[in-house]
Amino acid sequence: MLAVVVNVATGGELPEPVAAYGWLAWPTVAVLALTGVGLALWQHRLGQASQPSASAVPPPVGDPAPQSELPVAPRLVGREAELAAVEELVGAGAQLVVVSAAGGTGKSALALSYAHGVREHFPDGQLYVALGGASGIAVSPQDALIRLLRAVGRDAEERRGTLDELSSRFRSAVADRRLLVLLDDAVDAAQVRPLIPAGAGCLTLVTSRRLIADLPGAAVLTLDALSPGQALKLLTATIGADRVAADPSGARRLVEICAGLPLAVRIVGSRLRVRPSWTPSALADRLADEDRRLDELQLGDRAIRSTFLSTYDELSDVDRLVFRRAGAHPGVVFGAESAARRCGLDRRVVQDALDRLVDAFLIEAPTPSSYRLHDLLRLFAAEMLEREETPGDRVACLMRQLDWLRDLAVSGGDVAYERDNILAVLRTAVAEGLTDQAWALVEAVHPLLTAADDHTYRLQLWRSVERAAADDRRRVRALRWVSHSYGLAGEVERELSTAREAVAVAERLDDSGELAQTTRRLGEALRAHGRPDEAEGQLLRALRLFHRSHAVEEEIEVRSALGVLYNTLRRPERSIPILERAAALLSAPETAVHGYVLLGLAAGHKLAGHPTEASALTTRAFSIADRLDDAFLRGYCLHERGWLAVEDDRHRDAEKDFRAMLGIFLRIRHGAGVGAAHQALGSVAAAQGRRDEAVQALRAAIDEYERLGNRNLADEARSSLSALDLPRPS
Repeated sequence: MLAVVVNVATGGELPEPVAAYGWLAWPTVAVLALTGVGLALWQHRLGQASQPSASAVPPPVGDPAPQSELPVAPRLVGREAELAAVEELVGAGAQLVVVSAAGGTGKSALALSYAHGVREHFPDGQLYVALGGASGIAVSPQDALIRLLRAVGRDAEERRGTLDELSSRFRSAVADRRLLVLLDDAVDAAQVRPLIPAGAGCLTLVTSRRLIADLPGAAVLTLDALSPGQALKLLTATIGADRVAADPSGARRLVEICAGLPLAVRIVGSRLRVRPSWTPSALADRLADEDRRLDELQLGDRAIRSTFLSTYDELSDVDRLVFRRAGAHPGVVFGAESAARRCGLDRRVVQDALDRLVDAFLIEAPTPSSYRLHDLLRLFAAEMLEREETPGDRVACLMRQLDWLRDLAVSGGDVAYERDNILAVLRTAVAEGLTDQAWALVEAVHPLLTAADDHTYRLQLWRSVERAAADDRRRVRALRWVSHSYGLAGEVERELSTAREAVAVAERLDDSGELAQTTRRLGEALRAHGRPDEAEGQLLRALRLFHRSHAVEEEIEVRSALGVLYNTLRRPERSIPILERAAALLSAPETAVHGYVLLGLAAGHKLAGHPTEASALTTRAFSIADRLDDAFLRGYCLHERGWLAVEDDRHRDAEKDFRAMLGIFLRIRHGAGVGAAHQALGSVAAAQGRRDEAVQALRAAIDEYERLGNRNLADEARSSLSALDLPRPS
């Protein structure tokens, strides 16, 4: 229309039907021109109103506003030392710090807490990338670099290219900046390496569930589980000091169950926080059931099992097999050979797998040759074994371990390292019904227990199979050794009750040899219990049975026991003949039994008023103890020599021997010997007029005898205390 009007106004002609209106051309041009000018002025004013101020103008591409992408950091409790360690590493010049730890240990919380604390030192931005190591869908280095390049203001064209090109552009973009980059939950070094800025003003923090130690210039920090004190501090911060103070034992049980894993502590703390009527003890009781513990340790989307499972699923088939079979080891600490036997694989293969599992923080290596799992991972390994192996495979795994331990013992190998594992394996075997294999292992290990303090271990060994004994012959043997071990520990009540049970079972057997052994055991228990008449009857019965069956060694031992009984009753006229016959039966080479027979004769001659003979016999017994390095025998040699010194009024020599005796019996945990040493020291102190020391020693003897249930000896010590004209202990 505008074109037509202008044409007419400048001399053109209109078509005939509208020619009469040509005079309107110029007014129309004027109106249209004014309208156009007005519209232009209006648009210019709108543009001025929307124009930002100079201070609000965005920086040109390549120089963006600093990004602050750090997620909120959870409150850091119990990791103060580790936080200080990160500060020290960075202060020493580290530009790349890797924090590696198992899932749930709080490595991300530590890195975030540190990053928030130093934000002002990185004014050009704090970037955060979740690398997805625990998700099973890890972020590729290319995708991570595209995200980082976008954050530092690079346009779309610069966010295209190969991995090397993207990495080079990122390093160039931040070379002169003061930038902090937190790469959280990395899979491995290959994922992280292209993402590390090289600028002198940059700091990179990396967290990972695997040990990443092959990054150039990296300072590596690994996190252990929280100590009980740190875990309790975290629980207190979660539920409040009042609830912990109201139930301190329950709170301690909870953190122990959580195995020092911060995630587990936070889960139980959160459960308690939303259940104000619950006590820590109530929740600890629920968690006590190991079959349900992993089920209980979850709240919302936080769960211990899923944390472990995400790492487990990333393993190779071999590593998963080694983790579940070795990780479900019944013991606490195990070696590579034991793990290899359980796995049914070559030791080298298993050793390499264990090393990879250590790097994945699924297994710990307290020493280069030993491995362990904390309780929650052990339960998870057992769960995986149950889920992924057939019942036959699980039994075969345990049987391979039983067979290996038995063969190790039979060959005379060093089983000291495996002692705790043997007990754990025996308990598991009995629970699984493998009683024959368990019994074979006990019989193989028992002959190796020759040290003076082995009675405590022997007791646990035989008790582990005693109730599961398949027949009376096995059961009576187990009961006899259980009673014997109680006797060496000085626990006379248990010694006697178990000995009576053993005799009752032996009476059903058509085996005079086993009946003789159990009868002798009962006689010794009765003697220790202060029932001399019954003891004499049982020991004489055993003597007749041994003599009839020509069991010479056993006859010597029962004669020695009778000699001790008669000496206790102060009847040397009975003890000396029976012990002299025992000495005549002795044959080379000398054993500890020779020493005990000589000591019994020495005590008999001392009672009979023959100090010279007593001293000579004691010296001979001492030489045997020294030659055999038998601490138990040496302790009783010191006892006898000490009393000989008392009769000679050589109280200082006597006290020296009694103190040495006390040290030996404390070390080997022989309760009766400890009590006897205290009682002897009390008598020596009283004889020298040192009443305070005498009271202290005699009361220690009374306490020890009462702990052991030996009322007769406790009463004897009380009589000595009363003779000092002092108040009796309550």
